[in-house]
Amino acid sequence: MIKKRFQVQGMHCVACAMTIDGALEDLPGIKSATTNYARQVVDVEYDDQRVTNDQIILAIRNSGYEVIGDTH
Repeated sequence: MIKKRFQVQGMHCVACAMTIDGALEDLPGIKSATTNYARQVVDVEYDDQRVTNDQIILAIRNSGYEVIGDTH
């Protein structure tokens, strides 16, 4: 399992965080997704054999938010 933190712009409330969490948890290979809208970050734990970094970023973008980087 891989753990990554993504910096995300555009979140303003708990509903924003829940939207992102839901989109990520629908992807195969995602073990957990925890979004903190106040800090503008999403922590994701996932199986890199089943889902790619690009798929995670696309799911966040398709939810209406912009990924501006991952921190590790």
